[in-house]
Amino acid sequence: MNKFNVIWYNINSKKFEAYDVLPYFINEYNNSKNKPKTFEEFKEFIISNSRYMYWARCQYEIIICGWPNEENREKWDIHKQIMMNIDIIVDILMDNINGDSK
Repeated sequence: MNKFNVIWYNINSKKFEAYDVLPYFINEYNNSKNKPKTFEEFKEFIISNSRYMYWARCQYEIIICGWPNEENREKWDIHKQIMMNIDIIVDILMDNINGDSK
């Protein structure tokens, strides 16, 4: 199965780590009654489920700032990272579901 990692802060290990978002989407797909079929349907499926799971939840948020100028800070969550890469994630998810993963 292919992966798509985002960056998150693991509060238990107190480290930034890679976090694979695809297992969540695959599980939601398997439990879905109305399974998406087209690229656009998969895109909406991922956006909707990403909002539900990762949007504006403190355990999935990090603060990004420039160095050495830390004045320009921005809060990013996993949903924002997913939205930045939505077309890539849709392709990978469709490949995994259709059995085309390498």
